[in-house]
Amino acid sequence: MPGIFITATTARSNARNNTVIHNEVTAIENAVFVSVDAGELYANVNNTTMTNSNVYYNVYNGITTDPTKTDQMNYVKKYFTDLGYSVSLTADPAVDTHLQWNISW
Repeated sequence: MPGIFITATTARSNARNNTVIHNEVTAIENAVFVSVDAGELYANVNNTTMTNSNVYYNVYNGITTDPTKTDQMNYVKKYFTDLGYSVSLTADPAVDTHLQWNISW
């Protein structure tokens, strides 16, 4: 009987922490606007919930496993990729256990 139980898509969506994703996307969008205004073709973002967290760093680097954190990072990356940006997540050169979003257009 359809409609009694949630779909897998709904379950995945509900498991995401939308506030974290929204804040991450907003921080990257703001950095893009600043870089565009400066005439640059890239932005490096490293002062966000995901990039300043050892938890996200460990998950990204395979030290620990957390499917929800992986899904959140992939969601943010896909959001910008779908808009035509090149996006990567790398180690922050300033802090060994933090990450940095690198986005270019």
